[in-house]
Amino acid sequence: MQRSREQKGTVVRIGEFWCVRYADWRVVDGQRIRKQGFTHKLGAVLEEHKRLKRPPKYIEKLQREFMERVNSSRSAPETCSTIGQFVEAAWLPFVEARRASSTLSVYRYYWNKLLKPYVGGHLLRDFTTAQAETVLNEIGRHHPNMRKATLHKLRSMLSAIFKRGIGLGYRTGPNPCREVTLPNALPPQETYAYSLPEIREMLSLIQHETARVIIALAGYCGLSRSEIQGLCWEAFDTDNSEIAVISSVVHGKRGNPKTEARKNSVPLIQPVRELLDLYRLRLGNPVSGVMFATACGTPLDLHNVFCDRIDPVLNACEQCGKTKAAHLRKRHRKENPHEYKRRDDLVAWHGWHAFRRGLASNLNELGLSDLTIQRILRHSNVATTRKSYIKVREPQVTAGMAQLEAEIRRAETVKSEAEIQRAETVN
Repeated sequence: MQRSREQKGTVVRIGEFWCVRYADWRVVDGQRIRKQGFTHKLGAVLEEHKRLKRPPKYIEKLQREFMERVNSSRSAPETCSTIGQFVEAAWLPFVEARRASSTLSVYRYYWNKLLKPYVGGHLLRDFTTAQAETVLNEIGRHHPNMRKATLHKLRSMLSAIFKRGIGLGYRTGPNPCREVTLPNALPPQETYAYSLPEIREMLSLIQHETARVIIALAGYCGLSRSEIQGLCWEAFDTDNSEIAVISSVVHGKRGNPKTEARKNSVPLIQPVRELLDLYRLRLGNPVSGVMFATACGTPLDLHNVFCDRIDPVLNACEQCGKTKAAHLRKRHRKENPHEYKRRDDLVAWHGWHAFRRGLASNLNELGLSDLTIQRILRHSNVATTRKSYIKVREPQVTAGMAQLEAEIRRAETVKSEAEIQRAETVN
């Protein structure tokens, strides 16, 4: 039977803090049970209150506010949920229904590896701004190599969790992450963008046909890894020479592209069209099904494409031609007792997304406007294109300063000629 009388809790002094002792409900194995003996810190004992036997008025006010939240859980069992229970039962399913599979995959990783160990056991109802800041400081302290952008992502995730909790009635009051200050962390790591010569060199070095078509789609069309994995022959429009991006595949699971803007058709330039037509011809001119498939017909994982077809070429040892991974094998060390040293003349591999950044940077060098590049990459906002994708290379910087110097000299020459002309007129 449910208690009809609201409890007030008992304020006690524990060490240097005023605390309230109370009973509360918890959700265990899907059942709501009542437990005794909980303690919650209300505030530190001030110097002028150290001789008091009863708590001061402001502590009693904090007690009443806290116990109101506790008593409200009698009529709203969901408010007894921990953050971990809420995330697994409500927030992640909400993200799965509304966001791309790639976004859900990132959120699951950050939640399970970083946030859950620190906040999973806390009550969603009682979590405070001070606790949120402490958690992020602890994560930063335990991961000294963590980047500032990752801490921003963690704070945004926590904020989204509490925003959803407030919307569903799991807690009341403001979002506790709103006023959180992030700890100092490493600056963002510089990302890479492949140049046109680097892409051409890859295509000339790699002989495997499937890998070459994939590199061309990534480097010349700006398709991301998940989008290439999700391509189907139904999306290939031979009449208009374009390919529609209608889905993406992440960890073998097909879903929607990352944003609505990414659901668009991508024009195919002639070099890409020729490679794709030849690849299709060798497969027997299919009109449906997965474009890049395994022997079982499932979407090909581009990580495996790199390991099997690209890594052995671009990361070959200059002495034996084997990869670094091959040098670690015991049998290889016996047959070829030498240290691995990569060939310096080969283009370096910087990941699949470097192709997408490379397309933006290469188009920028060719003089295309940022808005045009945004539409080609199918970004929702041109600020994303400018901030994260367009890389200004050193020759461009030097050329730009040379242009500035020339303009300054031209202006100074015009000014000098005007002053000479005025002087002659006066004389």
